[in-house]
Amino acid sequence: MDGPVTPTLAQRAAAVTPSPVASAPALAGPSSAADAAQRAEALDRALASLEWTVIESAHESLATGSVLSGGEAGFIYLREGSAVLEVAEATPLELTAGDIVFFAHPRLRTLRAHTPTKLVEVGVTPAGDRRSAALDALPDLLLVRDFDIHERPIVGLIESMCATRSKPIASLRGGDAIICGRIVTTIASVAVRRWAESGCAPAHWLTGSVDAHIGRALTAVHTQLDRAWTVEELARIAAMSRSAFAARFRDVVGSSPAGYLASARMDAALDLLPRRELTVTEVARRLGYESEAGFSRAFRRHVGASPAEWRESRRRPAA
Repeated sequence: MDGPVTPTLAQRAAAVTPSPVASAPALAGPSSAADAAQRAEALDRALASLEWTVIESAHESLATGSVLSGGEAGFIYLREGSAVLEVAEATPLELTAGDIVFFAHPRLRTLRAHTPTKLVEVGVTPAGDRRSAALDALPDLLLVRDFDIHERPIVGLIESMCATRSKPIASLRGGDAIICGRIVTTIASVAVRRWAESGCAPAHWLTGSVDAHIGRALTAVHTQLDRAWTVEELARIAAMSRSAFAARFRDVVGSSPAGYLASARMDAALDLLPRRELTVTEVARRLGYESEAGFSRAFRRHVGASPAEWRESRRRPAA
């Protein structure tokens, strides 16, 4: 299935510039109580499908002008100070104490402190390699201003996160991985909910949960990303005619089925490539590409670099 080029990070990040939280609507434009209840139920289902495992966490103190680099999915919460966040192809973001940035997908980034800054940084990966339509519908980064004001109890959870970076495995207690995973899943879920309630969510990100027919097709795609899906096959899963399915899919998702499949595969590639035990060929095969060359061409169109180049950039030490 050939599809359009996936939107750039700049285009995706543009959808998450928050409006003032105090004046934001409860959710994106419900026209009635029934609509609001349906959207709330859809949000519940979306959040239930988002589960995370902690890769590492750290409490950092940065002097003015210091730079912190990273690339994994996860979040940064500023406890004190101010900084500028720079992500390739996106407008730099000014952050102040109390802001949280959640990276739903791995992206290379640098954080430069404007003043002495204290922060909590947590890297995550989908639990058990789980992927969902809700995850792939999320933009690359979600910025929530004044998180400390609106979600004070959750800030307590963030500040209680233990530092695992460079911590000997022998020093970890039994159950730490499970407990930390559930804590960080709660933090991420609250951040996503606040982001949605602030009117920042793209119009169609909950479509898979709201529209049962399209939702079944999206679930099938994410369950078998390696399958060469056709519109006819997805239409049968959605219990719709081919033409009706194609039209509804574009209306509610915002792209063709082929374009959505290509985007979902590339987001999965960004999660799989950092895993050292997987070769580029193995990643390509997991995502349904018949050859490494075909996968590399698609990846370069999406990211602007080959899989090998992108993987190597992830392994370089921070400046």
